[in-house]
Amino acid sequence: MIVRFRSKDGNYRVQAEPSDDFSVLSDRLVSQLPPDSDPNTITVSDQPNSKESAKFLYELFGRTLADLQIKHGDLLFLSYDSAPSAPVAPSSAPSPAVTAVRLNGKPVSEADAHMLPRPSFPNSSSSGTSLWETVVQDPVDDLLDSLDGKISRRRDPKMCKHSEKGMCDYCMPLEPFDPEYLKAQGIKFASFHSHIKKLNSTGSNANANTSAASSFVPPLSEFDFKVKAKCPSGHAPWPAGICSKCQPSAITLQAQQFRLVDHVEFASSTIVNDFIDNWRRSANQAIGYMYGTYESYADTVPLGIKAVVKSIVVPPQVCAIDGVSLQLPWKEEKEVEAAAAAEGLRPVGVIFTDLTDSGKGDGSVVCKRHADSYFLSSLEITFAAELQRRHPNPTRWSETGKYSSKFVTCVISGNAKGEIEISAYQVSHTAEAMVEADIIEPSVSPSLMLVKEPTDNRYVPDVFFRRINEYKVAVQENAKPVFPVEYLLVTLSHGFPTT
Repeated sequence: MIVRFRSKDGNYRVQAEPSDDFSVLSDRLVSQLPPDSDPNTITVSDQPNSKESAKFLYELFGRTLADLQIKHGDLLFLSYDSAPSAPVAPSSAPSPAVTAVRLNGKPVSEADAHMLPRPSFPNSSSSGTSLWETVVQDPVDDLLDSLDGKISRRRDPKMCKHSEKGMCDYCMPLEPFDPEYLKAQGIKFASFHSHIKKLNSTGSNANANTSAASSFVPPLSEFDFKVKAKCPSGHAPWPAGICSKCQPSAITLQAQQFRLVDHVEFASSTIVNDFIDNWRRSANQAIGYMYGTYESYADTVPLGIKAVVKSIVVPPQVCAIDGVSLQLPWKEEKEVEAAAAAEGLRPVGVIFTDLTDSGKGDGSVVCKRHADSYFLSSLEITFAAELQRRHPNPTRWSETGKYSSKFVTCVISGNAKGEIEISAYQVSHTAEAMVEADIIEPSVSPSLMLVKEPTDNRYVPDVFFRRINEYKVAVQENAKPVFPVEYLLVTLSHGFPTT
């Protein structure tokens, strides 16, 4: 990208990358300035003739251009003094080189500049490499990254006019995110890696073959709905001050089009039956942690991932007929995870019961969750969002080296036929960010999520959602004070192995 500078001596254009440290931009800028300019007096500001927002170049060292929100084409304003011409004093010892760094208003020599403390920032590492370059992904992610995911098609005898070895638009392979193919196969959500392929095919990474390419830019960014603690504008921190650079944007809720996990597979029906036996004996509900592995599900969903559950661990909890109470983190959680890791297992989700006997004496249960009520209550969604936040998904496709979570939530409840049935869900990345920013909380109605009121310690941006009104027209409405929980929900398929 190109950053423009305007000074009393003219305009300058400096080329840099968003991931470059500001010191790189500073060195390239100083090399273009007139020889008589004093580098110790150079200040930069986003406003002309503004002493309040002007900062010395060295004050911005250690921060990347992306952190400072400097974008392609931005115009910054320079101010500096001309260096006085002094006679050269005879001396055998060379004078120490002076840098643009100052300490207590006095220039610091180049030899001592490296001894000054450099500011540290959460999104940068001491080695200068980005977090997404050093992150260790799950093995299933590395496997799917190596696949192109193309969906092969046979030659159409009616439409294809070429030979068997030819190819045309009617038989060429489809992309894994092709919407018509997903709709025909009954796949409601694209897989995570299909979504990545789609982003890379349409963005600036279209010509970058891998994430190791020099021109590669991670296509994903984690949502952050909190006020930025360090605003580059220089005003007092919130709540004393706020501006458009540190203020989070308005949130427009919409259904997430992809999911991190596509399928939940229970290695054996015995695992689920043993867990349900707790309710059969006591009529109390229970919650358990599912331990297993993440494996490829690409044979059913293009570039899909499935969570294979091989064990359910019931943590210490207070059980009741209408719910459970669980403290996080629960006692001996680390010890259980260490024992599971020794067997090659990891926590992949939680499962809980919501069962009520119908009283007919035939083993049927009451159907509570359906299209006219809810599938996952607002309390359960905030609980699932918190668990997903505690189990982030490492990925090289995000600027921060992580994005959302593969942690799933399963519910055992009654269906419309009165049978015991399992349902699998995840909450959207938007729900995780809203819970982290303390924007939402459960309401008394399980199908509605409540938007919290702003306080001195909580900033709540505007929240909107779109719906189809009674005239069959898509309209945007304010989500305050409540909005439907369906906007935060992602459904998964589930099943048992066929062999």
